[in-house]
Amino acid sequence: MTGLEDFSGFEVIRAAMEVEKQGHRFYSTMSGKAKSQLAKEIFTWLAQDEIGHLKTLEDLAPKYQEGAFWDQEDVFLPYLRRFSASEIFPSAQRLEEVLQKKDSDLEALDLAIEAEERFAEYFHKAAAHARTDEGKEAFSWLAGEEDRHARVLKERKKKILSK
Repeated sequence: MTGLEDFSGFEVIRAAMEVEKQGHRFYSTMSGKAKSQLAKEIFTWLAQDEIGHLKTLEDLAPKYQEGAFWDQEDVFLPYLRRFSASEIFPSAQRLEEVLQKKDSDLEALDLAIEAEERFAEYFHKAAAHARTDEGKEAFSWLAGEEDRHARVLKERKKKILSK
């Protein structure tokens, strides 16, 4: 968790906004390439939910913004860019490989579950290490949202498997 304790609530919100943008792109791609209608619906819902999260974060930003602009932009910007790498979401190549397989919907669900669980774990740890109450609050909210997504995805996977 190197450096997380140094970020303000505003920086946490800004990082979370990048996460939600990446999530929207990831799930939109999955929705467009899913083979079953159920998988398309799941990934479309997730993509839309990420937009909802982004709007919530945009509404929260002013609460944390006063005096909270990036003091350490040279440290913070690489932190934001990590979310476009395959640290949480699988690489475009990995996603394409999965989507070409016969059971691609199930494997894509597994990728999504894995991503949501990684985000939840990351945000839970971040909440524990945040230096401000605002940062803790923002990270905790995000962790809860990612936990919820993982639960829903696991339930939907069970539904697909039972058919």
